[in-house]
Amino acid sequence: MLRRSLRALLVPALSGTFLIACGGSQPKVAANSESDESTSSGRDPANPPPPPKVKRAAVEAFKEGVAAYRAGRLSDAESSLKEAADEDEKFSVATFNLGALAESQGKLDEAKELYKKVASRDPHDADGLVNLAVLAAEEGRQGEADAGYQQAIQVEPLNGYAHLNLAMASKNRKDFADAVKRVRTALKEDSQNVDAYVVLAWTYYDMGRLELAKLVCFQALTISDKSPAVHNLLGLVQMRMSDVTKAMASFQKAVEADPKYVPALVNIGALAFSYKDYETSYRSFDQASKSEPKDLEIMLSKGVAARGMGNLEEAEKLYRAVIAADEKFARAWYDLGVLQQEFQQKLADAQKSFENVLRYEQGNPDLRKDASERIKQAQIQQQNQKEAEEMMKQQAEADKKAAAEKPATPPSAPASESPTP
Repeated sequence: MLRRSLRALLVPALSGTFLIACGGSQPKVAANSESDESTSSGRDPANPPPPPKVKRAAVEAFKEGVAAYRAGRLSDAESSLKEAADEDEKFSVATFNLGALAESQGKLDEAKELYKKVASRDPHDADGLVNLAVLAAEEGRQGEADAGYQQAIQVEPLNGYAHLNLAMASKNRKDFADAVKRVRTALKEDSQNVDAYVVLAWTYYDMGRLELAKLVCFQALTISDKSPAVHNLLGLVQMRMSDVTKAMASFQKAVEADPKYVPALVNIGALAFSYKDYETSYRSFDQASKSEPKDLEIMLSKGVAARGMGNLEEAEKLYRAVIAADEKFARAWYDLGVLQQEFQQKLADAQKSFENVLRYEQGNPDLRKDASERIKQAQIQQQNQKEAEEMMKQQAEADKKAAAEKPATPPSAPASESPTP
């Protein structure tokens, strides 16, 4: 989900203008040094609302919040933004920023209340509605989220992030024409919105129009060459175009732009594993896991890379950690079974692991088929092992019996001395 957020928030632009959106939006506040009041501009160029007057004291407090945020003093930024919002209730941008700041710190209930205040204080500002809808989607209430995006568009017809979230929903249900249309609407609000280019490139990617997807990625990089999302998507496009070398370079650029960017780290790990570079694969999955410690897919992939390195103890530890977190994670049981069958020769344990795959996996027929075949293999291997052990036991007993029945060899008589001539 896409939201107006703190990533590019509170960054002063040219001529005393302040931006409020990820990727840069239309200016929300323009300081006026010749008056006691400043003007807040609308973002709908087709039908802009009358700009409300904003008190100079509120703008000055907002500037202090900008400086504090840029210096990393979040507590001071929050205090200044509160002062700006209290000084002038019409100053909705200050209230919205407080909500975004609270959300970035995990204070979701506080953020929700602040977003609601934005909607109630400025009927032309839909950003609070958009972020409320995003939170609803992240909490699993997708119907409520979609209704929220539609409400935001009614309030602000060109609200880019409302259209982008609806565009992603359209893309996912393969309504590509609607997705492209909504992205173009978002670009009318802000032609420099990198997120819009990412959604457009993803849409072309899903359509199989790879050259167009690549072109859109390059266009986005002319706006921001440090966007990890763009570099990562470009890498995926290059992968599908069979240009593996360039794909790896693009994934690495994404990580250079943001060392904690999980999608690119996972893609590096997967690509390195496919070329048997297990150490690089393990490092990438390990780094991704530090950012997403509860992501079981990443943890499982890290275990597979550890097995590739020959670190069987680490691999088993990670597989069992995944199973402890989700006992029904069938692929973790499968990977544990492979480890036990092929590397540890624990055939009875392997059979039980593959039986758990059949117990918990209902949606992947290929995995079920492979697990069934491995159960048969494990049973045959166990039978062969049992027969071999029985043969060895019988041979040992036969050797022991033969040794017991063999007559003792009489001691040799000492050699007589030769007579003295």
